[in-house]
Amino acid sequence: MLQFVLYIHAIAYNLAAVLALTYLGNILCRVLFRWTGLKDSTAETGPDGAKAGRIIGIFERLIIAAGIMVHSWEVLAAVIALKTVARFQKMDQREFAEYFLVGSLFSIFWALIIVTLWLIYDRHVGLNIGQVVIDLLTGQPALSPTVTNP
Repeated sequence: MLQFVLYIHAIAYNLAAVLALTYLGNILCRVLFRWTGLKDSTAETGPDGAKAGRIIGIFERLIIAAGIMVHSWEVLAAVIALKTVARFQKMDQREFAEYFLVGSLFSIFWALIIVTLWLIYDRHVGLNIGQVVIDLLTGQPALSPTVTNP
């Protein structure tokens, strides 16, 4: 029974971390755009463009989080480079460039906060699933305790 409760707990806190990273991240990013006055920068894209932007933001933060977990900081550069190439022609517009920069920096900062909090919670309270995920992402076997002869 205790094992079942531990698994439910692990599912709950991992799901909470993913939802905070993705959907709460989208909500907070929109609030940040309103607060900075950059919300109008996307007015020309319409509702479909805004929806696509939210989906891109979700994937962006998930990829950045995976990179942070495996200490592959190159992932941050790759995400920013891909986004820049996709929007290169619009980068000359000051308002769009600010919108792009605020959104990208928010995604990096938010992923860093959520991954850090999730790993701390997982390591000290949870089942240390983070180490298993890191091992899977890096292709390294899970660390096992070594037995030494006295």
